[in-house]
Amino acid sequence: MPLLILGVLTGVITPAQTAINARLRKAIGTPFRASLVSFTVGLTATTLAALVLGPYPLVPASALRGPWWMWFAGLFGVIFMTGNILLLPKLGSLQTVLMPVLGQILMGLLIDQFGWFGSVRHPMTAMRAGGLILAVIGVLAAIVAANTTVIRATSGASPDHTAAGATIWLWRGLGVACGMSSAVQTALLGRLGTALGSPIKASVVSFAVGFLALLLVVLLHDRGFGLKSAAHGGNPRWMWCGGLLGATVVLSTSWLSPQLGTGLTVLLVLIGQVTGGLLVDRFGWFGAARRRITALQIVGVAVAIAGIALIRLS
Repeated sequence: MPLLILGVLTGVITPAQTAINARLRKAIGTPFRASLVSFTVGLTATTLAALVLGPYPLVPASALRGPWWMWFAGLFGVIFMTGNILLLPKLGSLQTVLMPVLGQILMGLLIDQFGWFGSVRHPMTAMRAGGLILAVIGVLAAIVAANTTVIRATSGASPDHTAAGATIWLWRGLGVACGMSSAVQTALLGRLGTALGSPIKASVVSFAVGFLALLLVVLLHDRGFGLKSAAHGGNPRWMWCGGLLGATVVLSTSWLSPQLGTGLTVLLVLIGQVTGGLLVDRFGWFGAARRRITALQIVGVAVAIAGIALIRLS
């Protein structure tokens, strides 16, 4: 039971990290800067863990003979994290969890079906197809509930809300794309972790590649880091700890997977993510906007979790 609870709590961390990074973005100016800070902290934490836990050598000679693409998992992590920072103010915490989860499911099934990135093939079955249908129905129910709340809140408002309603679907599409990027990152990390003999060392490489990519973007696009004004602007200290939370998720899932199995670990983490998304929306944690949670949203989440369980445990 303690391991099951730890798995759920690990998932709760993810929407909290997104809310913290979104708060950091307000202080630091751009989502790329916020992601860079998060990746820097995550890289430091995972590097220390790898140095302490090993195994040595840190980079076996055999790993250098692996496929080149496994070293670029961090680029997909950049897409996922930066996308989430952009999504939170637009969709709220719950949808910022649900839309990427849907993308993870879709891309995960494609990777399993075709054995992409060196993964073991798991062809589509009736149970998996049923799980996908349930997950989609659950996510759509949660979206409909959110739309209904917005429509009631803006009834009698200007026609601009129609355009805003169309735009929000673009943001939801971005959420699905971010989730698909996360699924690709997971597959690449799995291959890299096998080559390096440790999922933690694979995470160090991922953070390092993401750090370098974001550093380049910040230097060329943002033309500065904006740290001075953020550090002395009366902002909360906790906004700097998003990367530490990300590293905690990596270390926790790396330890839980051998104990519980990958399928159950992923399911527990997803349950925690959705639960955390509901809590951040309901109580406005870490500077996030408070949003009303309806019974239909909770039912939709439950249906989506049931579908995910069918997929992951089949």
